[in-house]
Amino acid sequence: MIEFLSDEWIAALADTCRDTDVNERGEQPLVVEPVVVDVPNRGEVRYRVLFDDQTCTVERRSSHAPPADIRLETDYRTAVALARGEMNAQVALAEGTLRLSGDVARLAARASALARLDDRFAAVRATTTYPDAADAGRDQPS
Repeated sequence: MIEFLSDEWIAALADTCRDTDVNERGEQPLVVEPVVVDVPNRGEVRYRVLFDDQTCTVERRSSHAPPADIRLETDYRTAVALARGEMNAQVALAEGTLRLSGDVARLAARASALARLDDRFAAVRATTTYPDAADAGRDQPS
């Protein structure tokens, strides 16, 4: 079992993404950056999903990285509900607990690729544990 939003969890997404053909040939590259705040024992977690001509990669966000095309920002409780399928993104957007910024049209154009990727990420979700949200916001001990 791996902890939600841990380095190991992000690495598992990367492994799954590497083996997934999610893009149509010739599509423009797209960088999606989820940002989750108040993560137990971590504070804020950012990672990137990069789509580039039939390939997909997942990586930790580098401080030198250019701005993402799409940024999804939410709190830990909402991220857990979304990951578990207890809430959908439309509801989170309507409630204001998920904020979306960037080139939304490009994100919408990749809906089928994102759905295929989400199907592949189901295996990672099946092995994921979710720390108690009561610990949310506590930074990792130094």
